[in-house]
Order: sequence, then structure tokens, then C-alpha cells
Amino acid sequence: MINTFRYGGQGKVEKNGKKSIVQIPPPVILNQMGAFIKVTITHPQIIQEKFKQQGKSAPSVSVNALIDTGASGTVITPHVADQLGLVHTGFQSVTSVQDEQQRPVYYGFIIFPWGSGKEIPIVSCPLKKFDCLIGRDILLHWHFTYNGPDGSVVICD
Repeated sequence: MINTFRYGGQGKVEKNGKKSIVQIPPPVILNQMGAFIKVTITHPQIIQEKFKQQGKSAPSVSVNALIDTGASGTVITPHVADQLGLVHTGFQSVTSVQDEQQRPVYYGFIIFPWGSGKEIPIVSCPLKKFDCLIGRDILLHWHFTYNGPDGSVVICD
């Protein structure tokens, strides 16, 4: 499936003491924010079945996820892991530009805007502007094109 995401938005500017809202071109947004998509994070299918047996729905959360070609694995914030009550499966060594740490790993299901998803181990780390990073563990299933001049990305899943 081919999915195109074109970025753009509005920003507030002040000129001569007067505030106004201006359109921000898609290439500027893509450059400033990076390539991101809205994903839904929930429990893997086997846990969802247990919720169904209890007459409940598995909790889920929708967040913006940065597509990070520098990340080997997918990451969520500790807040998201706690909010969902994901099953803790162990620890993994995570190396950043600052240091190396042992971080908790959970097993989860990430659903993409076009409906398909992946059940994968997900590392929990504090993040700043996003609640999820899509790493190369998911990217290896995609053909991903970053079109800077157009301000868009194309994902073929």
C-alpha cells in the first residue's frame, strides 16, 4: 500500500507589534519537525484476546511517531508504557549520543494510519517532542521516500 504524507501548517508571527497567523510551507515543517505519522499503540493480539474474554477492550493510545532512520529499534516513552500497562519482557542496552543505558522492553502492537500494524518489542526511553520513534525494525518492512523539496514522505508497506 502506498501512503503519502504531506506536511504543512500554520505559525504565529509578530511584526511591528501586530500578531498574525501565516501558512508555513511543507518543506519547512518537514525540515523542522522531521517525518512523523500518527500511530496507535496497543497490546499484542494474544493480550487483546484476554481482554476480550473479560468483556473488555485492550487499552490503546494514539500518538505522533517520529520516523527515525538512526534508531535501530522502535521506542515509546515510559508514560505510554505505563498508561497502556504493556507487558514488561526484559531489558535492552540502548546507546544514544550521550550514553548507554539498560532500558525496559515491552511487547506491543503498533498500528499505522493505513490500518496495518506490527507486533514488536518496544524499548521505553524518555523522549522530548514525540511519544514514539519508529526505528529500523519497522523501516525494514517499508520502502520509505523522504521528499524534502515537496515537503512529503511516501511509505510503501
